[in-house]
Amino acid sequence: MPLTTIRDIAAESGFSVSTVSRVLAGHPDVSPSTAAAIQAVIARRHFAVNRNASNLKRSGTTTILVVVKGRYNMLFAAMLEHVQTAITASGHTAVTQYIDEDDNEVAEAEHLVAEIKPRGVVFLGGDAANMITDADRIGPECPAVVLTNSVSLAGRPGVSSITTDDRAAARLAADYLLDNGHRRIGVIGGIPERSIISRHRQEGVIAAMGVRGVPFDVHTQYAGTRFSLECGYEATFQLLDDVPDVTAIYAMSDIMALGALRALHERGLDVPGDISLIGHDGIELASYVVPKLVTIRQPQEVMASRGIEILMGHLAGNSDPVEEFEPVTVVEGESVKPIG
Repeated sequence: MPLTTIRDIAAESGFSVSTVSRVLAGHPDVSPSTAAAIQAVIARRHFAVNRNASNLKRSGTTTILVVVKGRYNMLFAAMLEHVQTAITASGHTAVTQYIDEDDNEVAEAEHLVAEIKPRGVVFLGGDAANMITDADRIGPECPAVVLTNSVSLAGRPGVSSITTDDRAAARLAADYLLDNGHRRIGVIGGIPERSIISRHRQEGVIAAMGVRGVPFDVHTQYAGTRFSLECGYEATFQLLDDVPDVTAIYAMSDIMALGALRALHERGLDVPGDISLIGHDGIELASYVVPKLVTIRQPQEVMASRGIEILMGHLAGNSDPVEEFEPVTVVEGESVKPIG
């Protein structure tokens, strides 16, 4: 059975995630009736506070808070190990908090920053819109680095980002399929209205198709969902129903691609014999599935180590915001077959 999260408590109690967080932290600015209602749900769900975060109070100024946006993102899981290693090597203590991919990462960090007072924050995943509107909520004295997304428009001293060019990366994926003769290409990814990464990758696909003069109908050839195995699995069925003659699929994350592999198998389709598949991220697992997945690899270790290097610079007094883009590469595999 899945673990109960703060988001679950909020949904059942009818209060916001931030209000639940304040109750868990013992903040006095919550009315007794509200606190009692939330505590009742907490007791009913047998919810236990994350001691990893609570113990931060004893960590003092050596703590770096790491906020991971998305509980099922295997790219972030791989990057987290590199981030934690780099933080430890810098003489600090890494403490990690996972949040849902639809949560406002800045608002979530705000409560933890107020409670535990870390020296800085690392966001694994983030939304530029949140950084633009809410970055000041974590305090100007607490610098932050966002990994895998750009915050160039935030304009706040001490807030930097290390990422890849999502439009260019998606064009690379689409061009790979086009170069292999595919013209009926389907895409499964996040919901562009909610995810700037998904929006940029969708724009990259549209641009690549446009250059080649290949039609692409976003209403039928794009299935937007959440970044998980199950959602990749379900989105693939939707795509096949809407575009039964599709010859290739681009999945905007490897984890979605793995869900797609299962769905294609259940539809009796061989990969790559009947349909080709390319992923995005370059997680280690992609090299061990059958067939080995062709994927767009993000330089996980480089982004992690460079991000912590920049954060340490902020902590040393250099508040100039930094925005860097790292190159992606195609990892060859066995999941794409030339046609035509």
